[in-house]
Amino acid sequence: MNRKGSFTVLPKYQWEFKLQYSHTKQNYIIRFSIVILGFFILIKMFNQWRIYEHNLSYELIEIRKSQDDSAFNFLINSGKRRFDNGNSLGAYSEFKLAYAIYPDNQEVKELLKGTAIITCYNYGKHCEEVNVD
Repeated sequence: MNRKGSFTVLPKYQWEFKLQYSHTKQNYIIRFSIVILGFFILIKMFNQWRIYEHNLSYELIEIRKSQDDSAFNFLINSGKRRFDNGNSLGAYSEFKLAYAIYPDNQEVKELLKGTAIITCYNYGKHCEEVNVD
């Protein structure tokens, strides 16, 4: 006699793995640590940016001052050359531009007033500058 074995059909399982968030206390600590770390990095970057902006601003001011000094000296020298060559109107215009750069400079005030007197006497121009102190 042949014996037939018992046959039981086993159910087939299909496993599905899902990524799920775990609500453990450790995850909150990690998140909080990352946020705090990011905050400190942001503060450090902000401070570095402020220092950069300050240095850039200072450098731009220095460059501007250097350019103003160069332009002022050029205008003064050019005005003196024009005056020495007898071109008092041209000298007056150069001194007027130099005065626009540094209005508190005593030398440019004197040169401007002197050329204004000469142009007023010779050409009848810029006479309003003669009476101004």
